[in-house]
Amino acid sequence: MKQIKLGLIGAGERGANCYAPYALKYPSEVKFVCVAEPREERRNQFAKKHAIPKEDCYTDWTELLEKGYELDGIIIATQDQEHYEPAMAAISKGYNLLLEKPMAETAGKTKEIVDAAEEKGTLLMVCHVLRHTPYFRTIKQAIDEGKIGDIQSIHHIENIGYFHFAHSYVRGNWRNEDETTPMIVAKCSHDTDIINYLLDGKKCERISSFGSLSHFKAENAPEGAAKRCEDCPHNKTCIYSAYNYLEDRKMHSALKDIIMRTDDNEEFLKCMLASPYGRCVYHCDNNVADHQAIIMEYEGGVTASWQASAFTKEIIRQTKIMGTKGEIEGCMEDDKFEIRDFATGNITTVQVQTPKTNHAGGDECIMETFTSALRNPGEENLMYSAKLSLQGHVMAFAAEESRANGGKVMEL
Repeated sequence: MKQIKLGLIGAGERGANCYAPYALKYPSEVKFVCVAEPREERRNQFAKKHAIPKEDCYTDWTELLEKGYELDGIIIATQDQEHYEPAMAAISKGYNLLLEKPMAETAGKTKEIVDAAEEKGTLLMVCHVLRHTPYFRTIKQAIDEGKIGDIQSIHHIENIGYFHFAHSYVRGNWRNEDETTPMIVAKCSHDTDIINYLLDGKKCERISSFGSLSHFKAENAPEGAAKRCEDCPHNKTCIYSAYNYLEDRKMHSALKDIIMRTDDNEEFLKCMLASPYGRCVYHCDNNVADHQAIIMEYEGGVTASWQASAFTKEIIRQTKIMGTKGEIEGCMEDDKFEIRDFATGNITTVQVQTPKTNHAGGDECIMETFTSALRNPGEENLMYSAKLSLQGHVMAFAAEESRANGGKVMEL
């Protein structure tokens, strides 16, 4: 089997810790030969893990592209607002891409990227990892086999989780749509994409959305709350207290990468409290919605509804698919779903074998799909369709415009 040679632009959490480990797990199949990352510590750590010589490590992605490496593909995993320029530049040089979502900060720019790749004849895959998970692939197989007849409606819920939302969308990188993309694009283009995938790429014709930033505002702060958790009288009782990071090992691990690499809790706490993640959630510069609902109508009259909320304990995705002969219902994180047959009354529970990686195995599986596509150029496959990804982006941007205009119905 040919070893795929890749370059990485952006060695942060997604690039270095979610996609690149595939090369360490399957070194005979994939090798990273160059990396561009402005932060020295992350760049050096990635280079050490993947045995990349110093001369193949860059602070700026433009230097990497100018070198003219013979690569099978490049992964771009920078921040949202830093996707468009490197993507367009890489495509212009003929590189195949795995591009982190969202593709760009506007619907127009996302279309430019897809059009450019199509014109150049390069492979463009977007990191809509849910369609690559064993869970949703198995559901899609059941649908394609006619187990529930023709789909009439889908209802999908994303339970974001109260502390995860506060971390990423109140204190963190995706808190303010003036600096990045709206929550529904940054977080939930995964969900518009998976609905489109289950519907086999049907065109969404109309979309409407409601939601708001209702809770994480100054008027909802507890009496006497300080601007930072370190100085706050409520820091031992508030569910959003930054001190809770020490108890949440998963979030702690993520923050170690964001703030500083240390296993010393005292040193970590000192740095974290002085960082943006030590701010009171009621006194941040956030402006993205903390709950949002969408209604969609597809060609042929198929309808779908979707809801995302910060106000949940668990971080899970739940889906119900209603067909003419039966229904499918399940939770991705449970690794199983039920098929209910209307005619027989039978209920079949389908257990799914899932790799123990992020996004229910989707991060590892998308790398498998990407490298397979690089070995078999020219194949048409819904699994790596950039046009399907584009539709999900257009829908998400339109839904946000609808929400901002009181639920106005947007024609697509």
